[in-house]
Amino acid sequence: MNGPGEAKASVAVPAAVPLRRNSDFRMLWIGQLLSDTGTEIGMLAYPLLILALTHSAVLAGVVGTARAIARLCLQLPAGALSDRFDRRLTMIICDSVRAVLLAVLGILLVLHLASWPVVLGVSLIEGAAGTIFDPAATAALPGIVPDGQLERAWAATEARTYSASLAGPALGGVLFGLGRAMPFLADAVSYTVSFGTVSRIRGRFRLEKAVERKALWREVADGLQLVWRVPILRAVVIQAPLVNFAFTGVIFTITLALRQHGTSAVVIGLVQAAIAAGGLLGAIAAPRLQRRMRVGTLVTIITLAGALLLGAAALLIPSPLVAAPVAISLMLAPAVNAALVAMMLRSAPEEMRGRISNTVVMVATALATPAPLIAGLLVQHVSGAWATGAFAATMAVAAALCLILPGLRKAESPAAASATVTGPGLS
Repeated sequence: MNGPGEAKASVAVPAAVPLRRNSDFRMLWIGQLLSDTGTEIGMLAYPLLILALTHSAVLAGVVGTARAIARLCLQLPAGALSDRFDRRLTMIICDSVRAVLLAVLGILLVLHLASWPVVLGVSLIEGAAGTIFDPAATAALPGIVPDGQLERAWAATEARTYSASLAGPALGGVLFGLGRAMPFLADAVSYTVSFGTVSRIRGRFRLEKAVERKALWREVADGLQLVWRVPILRAVVIQAPLVNFAFTGVIFTITLALRQHGTSAVVIGLVQAAIAAGGLLGAIAAPRLQRRMRVGTLVTIITLAGALLLGAAALLIPSPLVAAPVAISLMLAPAVNAALVAMMLRSAPEEMRGRISNTVVMVATALATPAPLIAGLLVQHVSGAWATGAFAATMAVAAALCLILPGLRKAESPAAASATVTGPGLS
């Protein structure tokens, strides 16, 4: 809640109309569907391109890890910056940068002028722009949809993300088969379209009256402090890093292991699409699951089932059938993510939404940063099966933490878990 001297958003409270009739949400959703699809195309194309240029699984892992490190280092300051500037304008600038960058890489590939350090540089800058874009988009959501629709809006966002994950890898494999430049040129087009749709969102997504600002690092520290004070968020930032490490590592392992055994880029893309289908089905079922199960129960089930299913996946590699257990393990993820994001947006002060969301995202994904490198090392020096087994063991540890951490054991339903919290110095 806002105390004396706090700024209020300059946009009016959105009208409670169905999401499908909310034109601003629809513009953001469509633009991000295309943008996310382009990103998924690129995420499959990057390791395939590095493998084609260097024939090294380890170097492909290095590039993936370097991108993850760049994103990790920028997440906390990016969240604070999204609370300072117009969030819509921030999204527009980031889309513009990514569109130009990917177009340049595509042209360099056509001219046979791209080396792996060039690909690395493009990957780092594109990832950095995405890191700045994400908290601005998340923090802008309450200015687009009413409070009571936040869970449904984020469930729709999860469906969008998994739809992109479903289509992107398959398209990426097909496009890479047509030419190394094609996935990156398609990615550039997707960011250009996203630029157009975001530009059509009405309103100004910045604070009407600026609050008293501190040094950037102090504002970052305020976000960290607030997250640590909320039991469920504290539990998430302890347990979620292991979950994300396991899923990221397994998905990267599958790409490398299948390619190492001679599987075509098209089949690899289809495998990744099949995995994403599990998340898409989960996003469709998310509203019903949220009404019937506590957040803590959802997290416990996804980790326990994940440990068993990833163990089964280790037995199936290098068969494309490895997609089945991984896809099943992702089915509960959208319900968990939608509940947690809605809780963060509803409880965080307006001027701290970017910091809160990016603090949780940064910590939750921190261990995913070295996952591609570890996957590359294990695949090259041991086997894909052993790599997947190691990530399954990590998921088992995450499942054990669900039974230990009070914030997860005592978590209420998503609606009840949204009790208001206040930031440092707020009332």
